[in-house]
Amino acid sequence: GRAGPAAPPQAPQAVLSALREANAALRARARQYDDDVAAVEAEVRSRDEYLAALSPLLQAASPAARSLPDARWVPASWLRSSLALLREAEVGPVPNGEIRCEHGKADPAKLGEMRLVSPAAWRRMVERFGGGPELDTAGCAVCVRAALRTRRTADRTAQLKEALGQALSSPPSEEEEAFLVPKAFRAKWAKWRNEGVADATGELRCKHGGWLVDGARCISAAAWSHTEALFPDSTPLPRESTSACAACSAERRSLLEGAKGNAALRAAQRQQLGRLLAEEELPAEVLSAGSPLYLLDAAWVQEWRRFLLAKTQTQLHPGPPSSAGLRCEAHGCVEVRPGHTHARWRPSRGASAAERAVSERLPPRCCLATAAEVEVLCGALAAGAPPEELELVSLTAGGDDPPTLAPGTLLCTGCCEAAEAKERAALADFEDAEVHLTLRTEPAGAAKSRDEAVAAGEA
Repeated sequence: GRAGPAAPPQAPQAVLSALREANAALRARARQYDDDVAAVEAEVRSRDEYLAALSPLLQAASPAARSLPDARWVPASWLRSSLALLREAEVGPVPNGEIRCEHGKADPAKLGEMRLVSPAAWRRMVERFGGGPELDTAGCAVCVRAALRTRRTADRTAQLKEALGQALSSPPSEEEEAFLVPKAFRAKWAKWRNEGVADATGELRCKHGGWLVDGARCISAAAWSHTEALFPDSTPLPRESTSACAACSAERRSLLEGAKGNAALRAAQRQQLGRLLAEEELPAEVLSAGSPLYLLDAAWVQEWRRFLLAKTQTQLHPGPPSSAGLRCEAHGCVEVRPGHTHARWRPSRGASAAERAVSERLPPRCCLATAAEVEVLCGALAAGAPPEELELVSLTAGGDDPPTLAPGTLLCTGCCEAAEAKERAALADFEDAEVHLTLRTEPAGAAKSRDEAVAAGEA
C-alpha cells in the first residue's frame, strides 16, 4: 500500500543545544538589562527626592544667609558634585577636613573654597553621604588674627622696601651721619631679604671678630633705619667711629709685600727652570752623565707650575719640593718603578673625547729633576732646607745604564703592581679599537724590592 507521510526533518542535536544555550543567554541579558534600568530609575527617583527635599534647605547658601548664626560650611566642590552626580559612591562623604584649620574650626584662608548651607540641609547631606566634621559660621578667631598680623607685616615690609630703595639712591655727603654696609648691599639687599638673611653687616665681620672696613660702603642714616627694620640682627657701624681690624690690616700688608716678592720669584724661576715648567723630558746626555737625580711628586710639581703661571698674586707657593706622594702609606717604600719614573699617557691630536678622558684618569705620578734644579727650588724659600734634608726619592744614573733607586731606598713591589694594574684597567675599553694614546717612559732599570731587601737583611 501507500506509505504514510514522511516525518518532519529534525535539526542535529548539536544545533539544538547551541540554540537553547543562546536563548538562555539572551534571556539572562534581558533580565540584567531590566534590573539595570530599574536600578537607574531608582537612583533617579532617589536623587529627585533628595533634591526636592534639599532645595528649600539650600537657601542658607545664598549671600544673605551668611548672617544666619547656625549655618554650616561644606566644601564648594563637593556640594556641586552632590547635586550633579547620581551614584552616592561617586560623590563620597562630606570632606570637611579639607576646609578645617589646625584649631578645628573653619579655615578663614579657604573662604573661597567653601559654601554655607542651613543646619537642616547639613543634616540631610550627612544622612545620605556621611562625613564631617560639622563646621559652624564662627570660624577660627586665632587664624583670623594671624592672617591680619601677616597682612599688616607684609604691608609694612613693602613700605620699608620702597623707602630703603629710595634712600639708597642718594649717597650721604661727607658731613652727613653715615653707616657702613657691604659694598654689594645696594645690589643684593632685596635678594638677602627674600632669602631670610637677618644680618646685613655679617659679610663685614672678619675672622678675628673685627670689621673689614676696606670692603664697605656708606649709606645715609635714613637708609640705615630702614635697613635695621628689614635686617634686625645687623650691627650699627658709624662711619666716624668704626675702625678696621688691626690683625686683618697687618695680614693685608704682609700679603702685598709677599705678592711683590712672589713676582720676582716667579720671573727668576721661569727663567732658570724652563724645562720643568714646559714638562720636557731630561736630555739623554743628562741621564748618561752619572749625576744624581730626584723624583718629585707630580702633584707638588703641578702646584708649583700653577704658582709660576698664575696671573694674580693670590696663588701661594706650594712649599719645599716633595716626594711624599710616591711612597705607599702601608710600608713607607717607593711605589713607582724606576722604569716608570717619567711615564705619562698623552693623547695625540686625533684622540677622541673618550680617549682624552682616559688620559685624565692616568695623570703622571712623578717627575725627574736634576740636583741643580732641586737646589733652585729649595733656595726659593727664605727658610728652605737643603735637598738632603727633605727626604726626596733619589736616583743614581750610571753612564749608559738606566737610572736606579739610590742605595738604601726600597721599592714596594706589591703596591707597584697594584698601581700598574689600575692603569691597565683604565685602558681596557680600548683593546679592540685604534688607540691614539702613547706611553712615554724612560728605559726600565733594576731596583731592589722590599722583599729582596728583607731577605738580604737590609730592612
